[in-house]
Amino acid sequence: MWKRKHFLDPDLEEWHVACWQWLLQNFGGIDAVRAAPLVLPTGKFFPKVEGDEHERATAVFLRVKDLLGMNEWPCTLVQRYRVNVPLGGTVVLQPEGKMIGGTFESDGAEVLISYDPDLVARPLNLITTFAHELAHYLLHAVDDLPPGADVEPMAEELATEMAVAFFGFGIIAANAAFEFYQFQDAGMIGWRGGSSGYFSEDGWAFALAIFLSLRKENADAARAYLKPHVAKKLDQAFHRLSRAPEIIDKLRRVSPSAD
Repeated sequence: MWKRKHFLDPDLEEWHVACWQWLLQNFGGIDAVRAAPLVLPTGKFFPKVEGDEHERATAVFLRVKDLLGMNEWPCTLVQRYRVNVPLGGTVVLQPEGKMIGGTFESDGAEVLISYDPDLVARPLNLITTFAHELAHYLLHAVDDLPPGADVEPMAEELATEMAVAFFGFGIIAANAAFEFYQFQDAGMIGWRGGSSGYFSEDGWAFALAIFLSLRKENADAARAYLKPHVAKKLDQAFHRLSRAPEIIDKLRRVSPSAD
């Protein structure tokens, strides 16, 4: 039976590797990857908090900032409009297309990060959204453009996703990449679903496999915390890296830029 040689499309795999090189050069090299926490969807990393919707979101936001080592980076967290729109008090419809959970804005003097308040009920998506928007903040401080961003603006968003994996949030982001479920709440019923962010589950699996491989960890470190089908994708990504050891060897040799 024919088996694909690559886990990702070859061009996309090449970009993944180039983006990891760029991140390693600009954010501390292999030592930074080894020092980053492997963030897990557990109470140890995200203790339960009380309060109203915004208070709970703020507590998660501050925890993500702490895990990213950004406690001293000033920014303001604000709610944005709701994505889900009630119709007649009984049905909620989710708009088609990619869900936009948050935004990053900076005018050079102030940084604003917004979030969709519906995400408070979906903690994995809330955490991933905050990690993504804060990663924008980190990348905003780097002068060099990510690979491909000079010709394709979307490459900057993709590099921001990769930074989420680089700083240890790959497990949570992989689990949050796609959702589809039925809900019933306070007399309302409906379906919610769709992708969030810019990476597919395959993309997150490959990024997580690289992150773990650079730390000399195997898939066991993450498998128990992943959705079963995503765990299988992680195994496939590790298999690809085992057949192309030059990928990790090349990345381990990247030297961080001197500031």
